[in-house]
Amino acid sequence: MSSPLSPLLSPIAGAQGALQLLTETDPASAMIRRAVRLEAAPDGRSVLLVDTDSRRPGLQREVRYEITPAELIATIRAQGADVS
Repeated sequence: MSSPLSPLLSPIAGAQGALQLLTETDPASAMIRRAVRLEAAPDGRSVLLVDTDSRRPGLQREVRYEITPAELIATIRAQGADVS
């Protein structure tokens, strides 16, 4: 009888983690005015591009774009430059 793999050793399928792509700060107050990040959806099936914009006083707008990891990889391969 084989023992199940530990959760730390099991293969991971889907997206995980987050990556900050852009941060704009106000030089006078050091407050973040705009932030753009990539993050995994809670279920790991898609990647979200989250754009949070606070550049207008009293307003905060957040826009989310969703794409699957496979679609993101295909887009980068199609549009990106090979740097190897």
